[in-house]
Amino acid sequence: MSVNTDLSILELLKLAADNHHKRITLSDDERAELVALIKKRAQDELEYGQEIEQDSVRLIRRVTGAVGLYFNS
Repeated sequence: MSVNTDLSILELLKLAADNHHKRITLSDDERAELVALIKKRAQDELEYGQEIEQDSVRLIRRVTGAVGLYFNS
């Protein structure tokens, strides 16, 4: 499975959540590619201070511009 760069941020977050909950399996390289893509898209598309949550995955673009991706159990 290859990470599709045409997916929306919410779709990418759902993919990350599905992998986190073991509904799908991504290789280490695919997981790293997915996280990098999510963070890049967040920098490009989210406003400073904006937060998105999808399933158990939270994506935050801090007011400093840093992007955090967090997985809840």
